[in-house]
Amino acid sequence: MKNKKNSPLVSINWIDETDRCIVVPGTVKEGGKLRLKELAVSKNNCYFAAGVPKGTINFIYRSVKKLKLGDVKIFFSRGMVRSGNRVVKYSVSLRRLDWDVGILMIIPRLLRHKEHIVLMIENRDYSIRIMDLIVLNGLLRISFPGKGAPYYSALSTLILARGWSQLDLKEFPEIYRKTRMQAGASDKDL
Repeated sequence: MKNKKNSPLVSINWIDETDRCIVVPGTVKEGGKLRLKELAVSKNNCYFAAGVPKGTINFIYRSVKKLKLGDVKIFFSRGMVRSGNRVVKYSVSLRRLDWDVGILMIIPRLLRHKEHIVLMIENRDYSIRIMDLIVLNGLLRISFPGKGAPYYSALSTLILARGWSQLDLKEFPEIYRKTRMQAGASDKDL
């Protein structure tokens, strides 16, 4: 339902028709030139570009609430993640935006939403969505800066496998990769 232009009353289900964009740094191939990135969805302090899957949007929003990152604007987009000149598929890119706008997290475009990995923690197998794992890893880097990469990887794995109660752990159990499953595969295919 649309709002009538001169009406002082606004309906509860009225949708505003505005464009939201942020200025992001370009890729290496673009020479680092600034460009505009359109945002399709916003939830509180989280802003999402059109390519982010809806299931991941809900997971990210709940994770931001659990990690108490309400004071930081975080923008999520899909794109090419590079380390040096190599394209990286299993890691996110974090960038602070100019003018203290917020933090941009780029999720690899090559990574499919349904890809899972099977990890063994204390002789139990857990199937974890890789996209959720790397996004949570990036959010933990924002929430707890200064820790090492093994800390973020172990903590994000334990949270996804056993729940948010693992956030308070001081020592982590051994975690082993059993296998990586392609999209559409099931545990029966192992």
